[in-house]
Amino acid sequence: MLRDPIDRLLAEHAELQRRFDPLRAALRDLGAGGEQALGSALPALREVSRVMSTELIAHAKREDEIFFPAVERVLGDGNGPTPVMRAEHVEIHRGADRFRDTLRELHEVDHPAIVAGGERLRALIDEGADVRRLRSLCEDLLDQIDRHFEKEEQVLFPMSRELLDARALQAVALDMEASDAR
Repeated sequence: MLRDPIDRLLAEHAELQRRFDPLRAALRDLGAGGEQALGSALPALREVSRVMSTELIAHAKREDEIFFPAVERVLGDGNGPTPVMRAEHVEIHRGADRFRDTLRELHEVDHPAIVAGGERLRALIDEGADVRRLRSLCEDLLDQIDRHFEKEEQVLFPMSRELLDARALQAVALDMEASDAR
């Protein structure tokens, strides 16, 4: 029996939130300990950055390419909440990219070969790829993800349960499984 696609997406939200917990803890540690806490926070920061660039993107792709089109077939293109959800996915991905880049800058900027690497790196140093900037970026990104998931969970998914019949949900589940196999 195929898994209900809405239940699957909800479970993915819960798992992603669980995977983001180490980032939330690292941000608390960085807030309390500042630069001194960075060394102990780096493993969590790196792991969550990896999760965002793999699992979070895969989740959004399932929604954008499989689930949202099923909802849009019922509501019509451009109608309902899916255009907003797609736009938020783009913003979340940009935030995840900024997080990854800032984390890399923070970690690498002191390396002599990189420091000597030209205008771009001098500009990064001048901008101060620091713990404060990293914390702010991460807090904003987590807030954006939390609000996005909440909209899907409170609005889009319940509405979709009303709109999509069993056949449409089964087709979405099949498409998700086929996508997983690729």
